[in-house]
Order: sequence, then structure tokens, then C-alpha cells
Amino acid sequence: MTSPNAAQVPTIKSALKFFKVTSYITGIFLILIMLLWAIRLIWSADVWIGGPDGLIALAQFSVDPSTGEKVGLPGPQIPNDFTTVSLIIHGWLYVAYLFGDFRLWTLLRWSFLRFLVIALGGVIPFLSFFTERYYSKVAEADLKKVA
Repeated sequence: MTSPNAAQVPTIKSALKFFKVTSYITGIFLILIMLLWAIRLIWSADVWIGGPDGLIALAQFSVDPSTGEKVGLPGPQIPNDFTTVSLIIHGWLYVAYLFGDFRLWTLLRWSFLRFLVIALGGVIPFLSFFTERYYSKVAEADLKKVA
């Protein structure tokens, strides 16, 4: 691995800031998804947004054994199910998180294993907070060597 040069420092600082922001946002959405799945599994309910029961409601359901479909939800499950909506949002945030990971990886010329460990932070709950904290310190230490 070679160290970055002084001309790259502003670019790396910008990439590091982007990585930090996307790490926290992605981690928060991953925790939200965990909570929504817990509600779904424990109480057989989905958080419903904009349905007939109000702006935000807990909609109980049961599963039809013959078809495996949810029965008892207030309407079609298009984007009113907050679990589905949060999964979609997290998916796009994860793409931004991977982009931030990729930028740091290429600018700082880290190993591919480091790239993979950071990438796992967006899919393993709570790991993004630890990877952000640890690898931000590593990146800042690499920048101090240049300055």
C-alpha cells in the first residue's frame, strides 16, 4: 500500500465526511428495520402509514395457511407498509454507503479485505457505527502522515 499525496488531502477529507454521514444514516435505518421486523414477528403487525386508521397505525394481520398471504391489513400492501418502505430506503442508502466505502478504499489504497469489512457494516446491525469509528481514525492517521 502506498500513502496518498498532499494534493489528495481535500478529496480524502470530503470522502471521509461523506462516509461518516452515510455510515450513521445507514446504521440508523438498519436498526429501524430490525425494530419493524420485531414488531412483525412478535405481534403479527405492521406499521402502516397513510392508511384508513390514520397517519400512522399498527395494523394486525394473520397469515392464510393455504396461500401464505397476510390477511387483515387495511388495504393493498403497496407502499403503505412502513417495513417495506424502510427496506427500500435502506437499500438506496446502502448504495450511498458503499460508494463512500469505495471512495475511501480507492483514495487511501486500502486492502480489498478492508473494503469488504466496511461493506458488511451496512448489512450487519450496529456494525456500521463501529466501522465508521475505527476506519475514520485509520483514515485520519493516514492523512496525518501526509500532512
